[in-house]
Order: sequence, then C-alpha cells, then structure tokens
Amino acid sequence: MKEKIDSKLIQNYANGHYSFRNLKQIARWFQDSKYHNDIKSVINSHWDQFELKENHAEKDLTSVFNKLKEKILNEKKGINLKQRLISIYAHVAAILLLPLLVYSSYSLIDRVFNLPGSRNRVEIVSPKGTRTHFDLPDGTKVSLNSGAHLKYNVNFKRNRQLSLCGEAYFDVYHDDSSPFIVHTDVMDVTVLGTKFSVASIKEENSVEVVLEEGKVQLKGKGNSFSEVLSPDEKFFYDRENKKGKIEKVDARYLTSWKDGILMFRGEPLGEVMERIGRWYNVKFEIIDPEVKAFRYRATFSDEPLEEVLRLISLTAPVEYKIKKRDIKKDGRYDDKTVMVKMKR
Repeated sequence: MKEKIDSKLIQNYANGHYSFRNLKQIARWFQDSKYHNDIKSVINSHWDQFELKENHAEKDLTSVFNKLKEKILNEKKGINLKQRLISIYAHVAAILLLPLLVYSSYSLIDRVFNLPGSRNRVEIVSPKGTRTHFDLPDGTKVSLNSGAHLKYNVNFKRNRQLSLCGEAYFDVYHDDSSPFIVHTDVMDVTVLGTKFSVASIKEENSVEVVLEEGKVQLKGKGNSFSEVLSPDEKFFYDRENKKGKIEKVDARYLTSWKDGILMFRGEPLGEVMERIGRWYNVKFEIIDPEVKAFRYRATFSDEPLEEVLRLISLTAPVEYKIKKRDIKKDGRYDDKTVMVKMKR
C-alpha cells in the first residue's frame, strides 16, 4: 500500500536536519515510481527554498526527473562491483542524496564514489552552491563548502589521511596513536584532535589554513616550509610567489560558513568576495584594484546572492553588474560572473 510522503522530512533534508534512517526512507520514495509525483509536488511547493531561482524558465520537474533517472541508471551499472564497499560506506552516498535530487538538472554532482583503479578509495563531493556535512569513519565531523571534495581509504580508522580539493572544516576526533593528516597540492596539515579549516581551491591563488582550537603542523611539499599554528591564527600561502605568512585572526568569523553564516570584520573586499564566491558558486571580476583593498564589515545569513550584492553596493563605494550567462556547446550554462568596480 502506498504511504503518504512526509513533505516536512524532505524540507528537513534541505536544511541539513536528518538521520540515516530518514535518508534511507527518502531514497526508497525516490526510487519507487509511484512516489514520483508526490516528490515533484513537494519540490515544486518549495522551489524557492531549494535555491533554483535563477532559471524560472527551466522549472520543468519532468525534465529534472528524467535526467536524474538516467544518472541513477548509469551509476547502478557499477553497484554490484562496489557492493561490499557501499555496504560499509552507505551513509556517504545517503548524505549526498538530497543535493543530488534537487540539483540533478544542473549536473552539480559528478559522482558519489570515484574509485579509479582501486576498490579501496572513497570520494565525497559537495555540489556547487551547497554545504555538505558528514562524519568520517573515526568520528571526525566534516563540513565541505561548495564544490569541494575529499578522498580517503577504507582503512581510514587505522591510517587517518585524506586529500582535499576545495574548502573544508574539520572537528577532529582526538587519537594520540593516529595523527590526522590533510593533504593538499601545496602542503600537508597534521593534527591529533582539533578544529580547523583548509581552503585549497585550484582556481584561487591562495591556500589558507585557519585554526579554531588545538594546534596544527604545516609542512610544504618538498619541505619548502614548516609552520605551527596556534588558535586564532591563519596561514596564508601565495601560490604565485610561493611564500606563506601567519596572521592573527578571529577564527569564528572565518569558519562561520559551516553554520550557514558569512561574517566579515574588516577584511579586504577582495577576500570578502572570494568567500562569497565560494558560498554562492559565483566568480567575481574586479575591475578596479582599489576594490580589493577596501575594508568591509557585515554579516549575511542565507540571503540570496542578489540581496548580498545590493547590500554591499549600499555600504561600500562599489557597484556591480551580473554578466549574462551563455549556453555552452554541451548545453550547460557558463558560470555566473559578477563584475565589480569603484563608484564614479
């Protein structure tokens, strides 16, 4: 007998409030065709909440489901080969189910499992424009920012090493016998138990480590540098100049993104726009160099991008223009780009 879809349950997923049992329940609804119309109705009723505002003309739920169905069928081809691994890490796939459901028409998830040449490696991807929260096998809590992904081996409890591309916040489970190591393309970050964030984004010139609690050891690739951070310190590494420096900061402001809040307390506007760009999956083109140096103070909590830009233009001597997004040959839209310059 067909059960009634719990719309509140789906909304709670969107807000990050869920249990593994809830995730399995919504997965079952989504994979059973008799529930498709009910789920479409829920998504349609809360379309704005799921932040699909920018393409009203593409509000075609049937198209969303058709594209998602095709993706699911493609993923299922390899399920039998990965069954043992999936049974161990089913929670990883489940955590990403709702972003996959909501953003499928925009191709925002490349994959949940990526095991090139090995059955012993797991990759977790945070869809662009979203934050993804989950626990690692050792109990460490992780928040991935928009577009970030990390990889780790199935024996992670015994060998706590992972590789990161993008921005992530870690609340590390303390284990004296097993150091926790985050590998990036320019440095390795080693801790025992602490709270810190790492931002290593290929498209950005800088790599940053912000320490909230505890202590971290930083080692550059090829032993190019070695630093130790204390609480409320940030290590800023310039890829182009291949130099790094430690700055005193209030770590709460720089890691608040994990809680759905962007807080700025006198940072240069260039850095502000980098953080906003990660949050909203948007690129900024700064026309005038003076824009980058302007010190900015504000707090934003779940405001739409357009409202954030409007408020910045009201409280800083800058003006902006959102570029028109063209369609690429593969049918996808160009990345959203915002041009910013000084007011004249």
